[in-house]
Amino acid sequence: MNTAVVGPTDVKDVTVAVRVCNQAAALDACLASVFVQSIGTERLEIIGVDDGSTDESGSVLARAAHQYPAFVRVGQVSHGLSPAAARNWALSQVRGRYVIFLEATDRLAPDALERMVAAADANEADVVLGKLESSGRHAVATSMFRKNQAYTDVYASRVYWSLTPDKLFRTSLLQRRGLAFPTDMVIGDDQAFTAGAFIGADNVSVVGDATCVVKGPSPAERATLPDRVALVSRMLALIGSQLPEGRRRDKLQSRHLEVELGKATAAALLSATDAAERDQALWAAAEVLRTQASAGALALLPRMVAVRFALLAQGRFAEAQRMAAFEADKERPAVRKTVENGRVYTTLPFFRDPQVALPDELFDITGDMTVTHQLEKARWDGPMLLLDGFAFFEQLSTKDRATRVVLRERTSGAVESCPVTARRDDELTNAKGRPRAMGRFSCRVNLAQTSSGWPLPPGTWDLHLAVGFEGVTQEVRLGPRRAEELDTTARAPVRIAAAPGTQGLELAATPYYTESGGLSIEVAQRTPLPRHA
Repeated sequence: MNTAVVGPTDVKDVTVAVRVCNQAAALDACLASVFVQSIGTERLEIIGVDDGSTDESGSVLARAAHQYPAFVRVGQVSHGLSPAAARNWALSQVRGRYVIFLEATDRLAPDALERMVAAADANEADVVLGKLESSGRHAVATSMFRKNQAYTDVYASRVYWSLTPDKLFRTSLLQRRGLAFPTDMVIGDDQAFTAGAFIGADNVSVVGDATCVVKGPSPAERATLPDRVALVSRMLALIGSQLPEGRRRDKLQSRHLEVELGKATAAALLSATDAAERDQALWAAAEVLRTQASAGALALLPRMVAVRFALLAQGRFAEAQRMAAFEADKERPAVRKTVENGRVYTTLPFFRDPQVALPDELFDITGDMTVTHQLEKARWDGPMLLLDGFAFFEQLSTKDRATRVVLRERTSGAVESCPVTARRDDELTNAKGRPRAMGRFSCRVNLAQTSSGWPLPPGTWDLHLAVGFEGVTQEVRLGPRRAEELDTTARAPVRIAAAPGTQGLELAATPYYTESGGLSIEVAQRTPLPRHA
């Protein structure tokens, strides 16, 4: 191993840590993808670690170090429970401002490091995710790479759903937080490390417009259900130690419950393995659900998974098996919905089954209702603001309409609302082509006479749409989704009425669209303008 003391002049922009374990055939391509990086070899270094290989992996690394001694260093460790020891040795040798961890089966796109370092520097990001792409039939996470993101975090985006260490980490963040890969985990050491970096990051950036890392296939998975239960327990505890109770903790914990525990328990319930062994592992999973999974995290899960977990937590393995089979059945009929008292429930198996007595909240999908809406016209008729558009629930019919336009004053929170008039349109449909004929609306917002009988008072009033059908209501901002032909040109203030209680002044309304596209109205007092004869 090269353990030379690192001097200040040896600092590079980025360190590429490459771990290899019996993957000599893929290693040359991985290293070659680093050698040709557009950032230039003078700005990077490679640390290659042979993780106890018994093939020619060590020889390939040694040859690369001999050929490129200026920026390639190599070492070897004894293979442990996981890749943690190899990654930690590489981490101890880092002299780049940033570090990225690759497996020998991975490859970098030619401009990957240049793009990722530029994003880190421009956005002062502690972690940068470069878009991942699969090199074959195996799947990689993609939901977090739909667009570039200069400033985000694990709570406002999907980045936490990618916990592999093929990210660009700011070295000073890792040092400041004392982060290392846990060596006592059979699986998931990369998850613990990456989660710690994400939680500690002041900013996370995403390079989503071009592939940065081409992922090779992972080694054959040998993790058992007990291994995965132990991983979930470890990650829930880690998150709990880093974050206080609340929505942020719930969101991160829900990822591990759904992705690891959800998939592993479903597979176990449907497998033909030894029932006694399986049930012992399921009891361990049930204990994790009872003692570590918060109600808030469970509420964020898909309802089928939440119901299965509730059955597992009660020790009802036979019922949980039925639920898992229902989930896996691609030919099952569509699940009906029940609407009661403004709530929507999915009538999955065991809904209101007296034998298991699961609470209705487990089946509540009201928050999953999706509103499709668009503002198509906005014009003035004296003090009247005339609005036209459409709004409906994707999952509900347009019967029993109760939609209203809501004006909310930004500072005081005062509210005014106006009912809308439905306009039938038999061609209006949801995303699946089902009719939503009564989803069109018109509304006359009279700013001169509110519910109190007085004109709309001074203030900044944001316009919303309280979309109501079948007794269910959901509020959306009016304006961000609008017809392309809608005129958004700034308008002169419109006179509303004489200012109540203030002689010689009048109220005027100025409509405008906020930076995020919402329609708002600024109401202010002014001296009346001269009137032309």
